[in-house]
Amino acid sequence: MKAKIRIESITSTLVSALILLNMCLAGCSKDDIIETTITGDLTTVPRTAASKGSYPIVGTSQTWCWDGTGNKITLPALGAAFYGQDSQFSHTTPVYTKSSDGLTVKDEVTGLTWQKSHDTGIYYWAASQTVADNLNSQKYGGFSDWRLPTIKELYSLWNASNGWPWIDTNYFTITYSSEQELSHAIFWSSDKYTGVMGNVSGETPGSELAFGVNFGTGHIKSYSISVGPKHMVRCVRGNLSYGVNLFQNNGDGTISDLATGLMWPKADNGSGIDWEHALAYAQTQNKANYLGHSDWRLPNTKELQSLVDYTRSPYATNSVNLGPAINAMFSCTAIKNDGGKADYPYYWTSTSAISQANGIYASAWYVAFGLAENGSGEDLHGAGAIRFDKKTVGTGEGEERVLNYVRLVRSIK
Repeated sequence: MKAKIRIESITSTLVSALILLNMCLAGCSKDDIIETTITGDLTTVPRTAASKGSYPIVGTSQTWCWDGTGNKITLPALGAAFYGQDSQFSHTTPVYTKSSDGLTVKDEVTGLTWQKSHDTGIYYWAASQTVADNLNSQKYGGFSDWRLPTIKELYSLWNASNGWPWIDTNYFTITYSSEQELSHAIFWSSDKYTGVMGNVSGETPGSELAFGVNFGTGHIKSYSISVGPKHMVRCVRGNLSYGVNLFQNNGDGTISDLATGLMWPKADNGSGIDWEHALAYAQTQNKANYLGHSDWRLPNTKELQSLVDYTRSPYATNSVNLGPAINAMFSCTAIKNDGGKADYPYYWTSTSAISQANGIYASAWYVAFGLAENGSGEDLHGAGAIRFDKKTVGTGEGEERVLNYVRLVRSIK
């Protein structure tokens, strides 16, 4: 009897579906049809193992120095206030080559090849796979191995020479008609966030998220994959080991990344300080020959972002991913966030920021190794987000994070 009822139920369902399909074919307008959302994950592209030098960090191209309130200053001397900014150290210069057909740009430093002009559509995260599929089917630029970039690949294009947009427009097209439109120039990466919006200490989990770079405002944040605004896509190919770290514990309180050629202390500085004192901290530690070296510096945004482990987050939905967004070889000071919940710090970079096009550089970038949260401790943009706030206490407003932590870096000789 039960089997008969189930057969009848299935038959009824199929008949109803056919009736609805015939109705649509007969006369439903496009507006009558409910848009379906493509869900799921992107096509997995296996990465290759890292090797020495396989993950070169391209410099930010920032060339000026600023004080704590955004005034442009001459390059500070060693020992002076505000010494140690991004522009005061030698970094790898971007080298791009446009293809003869004008379709692609190769980054000669990273070994990655990009679409020169991004796709004109906007997509939810899973649907963005169709962009890569279409490029491959037409052998765009002569290649059939296009993919969505990882967040570390995508951020390699980030350029601070002007800001707004934070990408070299001599080589990469980014289309916008106003500053407002530019502020939403968000591009998807292939990295899905291991937490979800608002999933903190028993709160009701919110939307699933994936990371993207906003080349208008300069941020890295995670965005809802299937609700709210859709975002843009710029595909990449080549160097499948780019963004893969190769850490080596040196047994002396330092950890080297042989892929990037950078050395880091295992521990952070242990307390929150403003940006001027973060720069000064590096000078103090150099005088003390910290961990046997005297050439430490505050990392720039791209150096510090290279350290992020985007598979980890403090309130990950899977227990194997729990922790600060950094390899477990490192230690992070445990803190209580703005909502009084267990978390990990934000860390200063040496790179200055502007909050609007043609603004003053009164802010500096920082990286969230814990939650990128609001004043209630709710996770808004994900561990591994990159944001900016004012450099000096008392100059910000709202939810400014002016007192951030420090993890120094030095180049391996």
